[in-house]
Amino acid sequence: MSNETGVSVIVHEVNPRHQALYEQWMSKAIEAHQNFPGYLATDIVKPVGQQLRYAIILRFVSKEHVLAWLKSEVRQGLLRESLPWLRQDYYRADDDSKFWFEPLQGRVTVARWKQWLLSWVVVLPLTVLIPWIMSAVLERTELSLPAWLFKVMVAGLVSLGMVYWLMPWTTRALSRWLLR
Repeated sequence: MSNETGVSVIVHEVNPRHQALYEQWMSKAIEAHQNFPGYLATDIVKPVGQQLRYAIILRFVSKEHVLAWLKSEVRQGLLRESLPWLRQDYYRADDDSKFWFEPLQGRVTVARWKQWLLSWVVVLPLTVLIPWIMSAVLERTELSLPAWLFKVMVAGLVSLGMVYWLMPWTTRALSRWLLR
């Protein structure tokens, strides 16, 4: 089993006449996956604009646990129950660090300028702070590194911070804006 958190993004397109029924059903569905083995958290991005498209982000202890939920008889039964109000159900499951690199089954795409802006906002502080902090630590400890090794370490720390911390956090925090 992977040691990475498993993430699933489920997108539901809801029949506008049945939005209230869908939201009642969603409460039942949330309770069901909260009781499923390996469950960690749920985030729901409610629709913005004209379309009733809900994005449900589920986190489990591993991708295997996510897939077990997505293919479970419990979930299949819930989906059968939702047929009158649910127009479409599609999902993607990944490890947490891969989650923000790919669009959801090619259906939900983020504008390139938003991808650039979000990446820049994350990269800027990392590329300023990490070299500054590393230089200060090396100076304080009176260690000396070859310039190439210093640059390799900075690049490694920047990408580590982006993949495991800042990009997952910022994409979750700004998900409504990204999908608008």
